[in-house]
Amino acid sequence: MSAAQPDWAEGLRRRYLAGEASMFLLHGNTRDLCRLSGDEGQARYLGLVPFLEAMFSRSKDIVLTYNISQGIGFSAPDMARRCLAVVNARRAIEGQPALHGFPRSPVEVLPLIAALVTDSQQRIAVVVDFFETIVPMSDLSYMSEADKANLVAMQRLSSDPGLLASDNLVVLISEHLADVHRRVVSSAQLSTLRIPLPCLAERTRFIGAEDACEIETEMGEDMLAQITAGLSLIQVRGLFRQARQSGDRFLFSTVSRRKKEIIERECHGLVEFVDPAHDFSHVGGLEGLKVDLMRVATAIREGNVNRVPMGIMFVGPMGTGKTYVAEAFAAESGLTCLKFKNFRERWVGSTEGNLEKILDVVDGLGHVLLIIDEADRSMGSGSDGDGGTTSRVIARLKEFMSDTSHRGRVVMLMMTNRPDKLDADLKRPGRFDLKIPFFFPPCDETRGAILAASVRKNRIVLGDNVDLAPIATATEGYSSAELELVALAASAVASDAGRTVVTDEDMAVAVADVIPSRDTRMLAYMELLAVFESSSRRMLPSHFAKLETHEVQAKLDDLRAQLGRRVS
Repeated sequence: MSAAQPDWAEGLRRRYLAGEASMFLLHGNTRDLCRLSGDEGQARYLGLVPFLEAMFSRSKDIVLTYNISQGIGFSAPDMARRCLAVVNARRAIEGQPALHGFPRSPVEVLPLIAALVTDSQQRIAVVVDFFETIVPMSDLSYMSEADKANLVAMQRLSSDPGLLASDNLVVLISEHLADVHRRVVSSAQLSTLRIPLPCLAERTRFIGAEDACEIETEMGEDMLAQITAGLSLIQVRGLFRQARQSGDRFLFSTVSRRKKEIIERECHGLVEFVDPAHDFSHVGGLEGLKVDLMRVATAIREGNVNRVPMGIMFVGPMGTGKTYVAEAFAAESGLTCLKFKNFRERWVGSTEGNLEKILDVVDGLGHVLLIIDEADRSMGSGSDGDGGTTSRVIARLKEFMSDTSHRGRVVMLMMTNRPDKLDADLKRPGRFDLKIPFFFPPCDETRGAILAASVRKNRIVLGDNVDLAPIATATEGYSSAELELVALAASAVASDAGRTVVTDEDMAVAVADVIPSRDTRMLAYMELLAVFESSSRRMLPSHFAKLETHEVQAKLDDLRAQLGRRVS
């Protein structure tokens, strides 16, 4: 293989020539185009299977491809004849009748492939596509006899010393590693290689090869390559084809909109793009918190990655503004904001596959704020009866968050009101460097600022003489969400009276009507958890900042005993 080929192909070549492995499992961006360099420097873009066929044909006598739908195939007719002759010569020795064609069923094909690559004088490369359809991830008790036979065949082949001793190799292809049975993936002689989404240099080369000058665009090729981060080369080509067919000018907004549509579709609704409509100027109170987050946002914009935390955790009771502040932070930092949706599924391996898809997109996009809301529900360490899915999801997240190459490019922002339900190792520094506590507004001034921000946010028109200070005093113990509810209720009172302007009387009626949360013990418990998790004492209100760890722990134990099974 030539050094001009993709990095993953170079990695495969090195491991194969070093004798590390003769069987490889490619996963990740397997349905994209690959750049194949010719002997004279010219390049063409092919799908993965044709790319591998062309690469292996340079050094192998026979290159065999297989998938369940199309059966066995060859890149040249003479290879098919040669391969059939090899198979029949072996069958004659074993006293079996000659074949006049190749079988299609995996149960018959896999033993044939094993015989070819472990006992043949020919140099052979085998490419098996959609491998997850042959040995899918499933519990043994639910597998059919055919699936069990295929699993055994692949386990035997992956551990056969004859394969490693030969000059042959087997390449398996599956988009998601979690879809393939883990008994095959864990084989010592199988090497897994992830094909990433194209990097900036690859996209720049491809855009130049696609001749984007034919399209009227408001940006140069370099900028076009930058804003298509997170897209595969096939998707970039699709954008070009659509522009050529429509004849429309290629605008930045067009690319951004199409990119959003493509990635949301590719992730099958697993993530949601968040386009924040507000920044910190719309956040009432929380001045110290905004200063800390603005410091991080400035470091991100300036590329000062050493000052950017690997992850940020918002901890505090519900209704304290965690989601609202997270979206404002996304606007201030300039990061592309994605939010986890429900990626859990009932089928074995599906949840892990969904997570891999999300992380691949996030890694390819770069400069992403990935929001995980209600993390205690989706990532809680106390989940039982899920076949180990939760532990595998958490383990993969730990691995992703520990990758220091993501610092400054990918910021994980996790929000929860029950951090005690999360894996302790997930929360450690190095994964979540900044843990910010959220509390109910502690004073009249803060509540007044939140009420004013809620009025601006919801475009509520206040009368000239409306004074929010008495309302702030009357709403002691209200959360940020409940303060916003008061402002909306006052607007509703005015609307019912046929007015568009809210008066002091409307606000007073709203305060008298809105009932704050009465679950005071649970809210107190959640506030103490926020104190316990906080990464900085200066972020805490004065009455909490004075508490030592053992005092916080004692208060938590007392509340836990009072709440009983509700917090178990």
